[in-house]
Amino acid sequence: MMEAIQFKGERNMGKIKTGFIFALMLLMMITIVSAAGAEDKKKPGSLTRVVLAEAARSEGWLPVYLAKELGFFKEEGLDAELITYKDGPLALMGLLNGDAQFCLIGFEPVLMAFEKGQSSKVILTTLNSQPYMFVGRPGIKSIGEIKGKAVFGGMPGSAPYFFIKTAVRNAGLNPDKDVTFANLEYGAELVAMTRGDLDGAFVRATRYPQIMEAGGNILVDATDPAQHKKIYGSERYEAMAVQVTDKYVKEHPEIIQAFSNAVYKAMKWQNAHSDQEVATAVSPSFPGRNLDAPLIKVLRKCLSMDGQFSAEGYRAVVDFCLANGVIKKDVPMADAIDPSFMRKAKSMIK
Repeated sequence: MMEAIQFKGERNMGKIKTGFIFALMLLMMITIVSAAGAEDKKKPGSLTRVVLAEAARSEGWLPVYLAKELGFFKEEGLDAELITYKDGPLALMGLLNGDAQFCLIGFEPVLMAFEKGQSSKVILTTLNSQPYMFVGRPGIKSIGEIKGKAVFGGMPGSAPYFFIKTAVRNAGLNPDKDVTFANLEYGAELVAMTRGDLDGAFVRATRYPQIMEAGGNILVDATDPAQHKKIYGSERYEAMAVQVTDKYVKEHPEIIQAFSNAVYKAMKWQNAHSDQEVATAVSPSFPGRNLDAPLIKVLRKCLSMDGQFSAEGYRAVVDFCLANGVIKKDVPMADAIDPSFMRKAKSMIK
């Protein structure tokens, strides 16, 4: 009986040893697979995912879209995903909340956030001036006729919003009392005007053919240097920007440099190719839109050649924001802009 009990105990001990060996082998296999996975992530060919929060899908950030469509982000080791928000202030919140690593935005919301203590850095600009138009519906031929009527200027706090407010003020009206700002989606303004639901609106200059087709009257054309200066105080206004947080600059300068390199490559490419070639290359980023050579031709008047800011252009942005009550205090250029990444890209990429 004792022998039987001893035999049974030995058999159980054998099972325990076998189970232990199996568990040990399984743990070793998991460790090897995990290590292999870690090695895969470190391979030179792997891509780093970055999210780009955009205020809107706008041709104003043309070189960013070209960098994606032409594969320049991948060349620099990045897998760039674009997420479109309704407007600049919302895209900015996406960046500050950590939902995105880069933000495609107008400079005005950036300065507003800066004054509230939400410091960040703008690393490049895609435009030297604003391709904006203020368009009246058929029958409206001057801004003075807008008094008491409805206009569209994007979301309060956005760049188009302050463009319209300044144009209205320059015409001798009070934008806070003499007009009503309508809440619409970008792209719906021309249809609303043709129906008579809207009397005036911000429209991007690249939609000039659609403006003419709708019978709209251009009240202000910022692509004209003289009219641009009347609105912004300068022929330069580098407000279409790409922004990152201060924390990201400290922790991931190599990723920001890779992003800057890709965009600079796209700028060089767009400068060296025809309007039609640029339109064809970037069109996949604008499904349902007709991006053609005439549109790119209009945009070229405003495009930045190298992503760099000028002291004059930055000063115009800050002065415009101060005049419109967007900010109460001056923001030194060195506090808001980090030009080092685009400068390095320009020196590296010939």
